[in-house]
Amino acid sequence: MYVGQYEPVKIPQDAKLHIQKSGYVYMSSASKWNNEKKRTIDNRVSIGKIIQDQPGMMSPNKKYFDIFGIDPDSAKKGVTEMNNMLSDLTIENFRGIKKLDINDMRRLVLLSGNNNVGKSSVLEAVFLMMDHLSPDSFNRMNSFRGGRIPNVGVDQWEPLFYQMNPDNKIKICSTRGKDTLSLSYSKDESYIPATKGNLPVNVAGSFQNFAKSNYTLRFDFNVNGSENYSEIGHFTTGETVGTLRELSNDETKPLLPLTYTVFINNNFVRTDPVILDRMGKAEINGEKDKLIGFLQRIDPSISDIVTLSVKGIPQLYISTNKKLIPVQFAGDGINKLLFIILSIMDAKNGLLLVDEIDTGFHYSMHGDLWKMIADVSRDYNCQVIATTHSYENIMGALEGTKECPEDFVFYRLGYDKGELKTFRSNYDLLKSAIRSDMEVR
Repeated sequence: MYVGQYEPVKIPQDAKLHIQKSGYVYMSSASKWNNEKKRTIDNRVSIGKIIQDQPGMMSPNKKYFDIFGIDPDSAKKGVTEMNNMLSDLTIENFRGIKKLDINDMRRLVLLSGNNNVGKSSVLEAVFLMMDHLSPDSFNRMNSFRGGRIPNVGVDQWEPLFYQMNPDNKIKICSTRGKDTLSLSYSKDESYIPATKGNLPVNVAGSFQNFAKSNYTLRFDFNVNGSENYSEIGHFTTGETVGTLRELSNDETKPLLPLTYTVFINNNFVRTDPVILDRMGKAEINGEKDKLIGFLQRIDPSISDIVTLSVKGIPQLYISTNKKLIPVQFAGDGINKLLFIILSIMDAKNGLLLVDEIDTGFHYSMHGDLWKMIADVSRDYNCQVIATTHSYENIMGALEGTKECPEDFVFYRLGYDKGELKTFRSNYDLLKSAIRSDMEVR
């Protein structure tokens, strides 16, 4: 059912075809009487979406092939694009999560639940899976929490373990396309880092001494249980010499490429160098006009975005009502929306994680926000996993994804008989629950 999964096709020349302003292409079948509207209406089904920069072409979904009797497998895009989407996730002994399963995810995923139930930890677990080889991964994880956790010694990684106890082995497993990825972290008191390599003798000695008096952190990463796609190694730290990552297996073997992943929370939305870099990429790639078009859905007065140097410091300006204003004065909603759109563009064929996606937006903007996320993420083949506390944002997600309901799924995290579980709702089930005034947060 997903638009973007198949190669573009010509828009059918059929009298029963309807193209909405949004670009979605619908095919009408037999008309039927609607008791609620008291009139005959067409029974329409979506068969794809027009491609703006390819006149006469559209991106089909599975219904297109069903209606026209075409084998969909013959038109599928390359596996490198589709294999980046996560569908299942299992987390054990990570942060405050003892055990959690999330199954059957879609391109647009929204997580909700009470405070401290583990929503942010789910995003962090996914990020750690994709960033596990970086020696700086633990500092990045701690920065998501505001950087209040020490970035030296074992204090870097112990907060990642359940009950901050490194004897509780962390396990994170995910299904990405046809592949099963598995990552684990465990305390290892027997490993002492090697002295070989380019490390100065005093630095290597410092790592060794710290490992002898404390412990190293072993990681095991595996794809489909195959030795050909496995990585085993250790992290060693010290009070003043940083963090060392050593692979135990063949370092000359190419490492398996992982999904490019971007993490957003409220600590990062106004990180000037990041937004300037992503704006620069968009402009170099000729995507600036597309970006402005998305922003104009929220504020039609926006006509341009430019980077200007003021006293030698580059700053981003938005042109609105024929006046240039620094982007930081454009309001929290526009700032966060700009950051989200640029991040999706940057994470093409990748993954965007957004914590507390509702923060900074007026409740009336939530529908437009999700409509924009649905459109941009489809154009850039990017999976979006977000968290929220807001009932209005959940309602906005329903409104914004009504033209692509098969792309959206909602999970409520909560405890049942002392166990943390996910309660999954697809678009139709969530819509029915809200109409019945059920508590879904």
